[in-house]
Amino acid sequence: MPDTQTAAPVASLPASLPPAERIRVLEDRCLTLETRLSSVDSNQSDLRTEMRHEIASLRSEIEALSKSMENSNRQINGKLDRLFGARAVVTAAITLLTSILGSGVVHMVVSIGK
Repeated sequence: MPDTQTAAPVASLPASLPPAERIRVLEDRCLTLETRLSSVDSNQSDLRTEMRHEIASLRSEIEALSKSMENSNRQINGKLDRLFGARAVVTAAITLLTSILGSGVVHMVVSIGK
């Protein structure tokens, strides 16, 4: 029979845990339940059914967290791409401006020196 810590509901996880850590904890719980399910006697069909339901629930929660993490990563990567693109444009503009000003100063020095 599973102990209360293993069979604790998913909602009991602290909200402060990062999604990757939550996924790891959920996978651990799922693996523990699957291991214990194999040792549950076939006469305890109610317990087996409940454990299978809990395993399915954990797998669903893991899948939802994984999708959420993927969406967040896509959004972050999009923002970083825009940031680096903007930074490249600014760097190119500064380089061009410096080049123009530098060649203008060189031209002026050469003109004055003659």
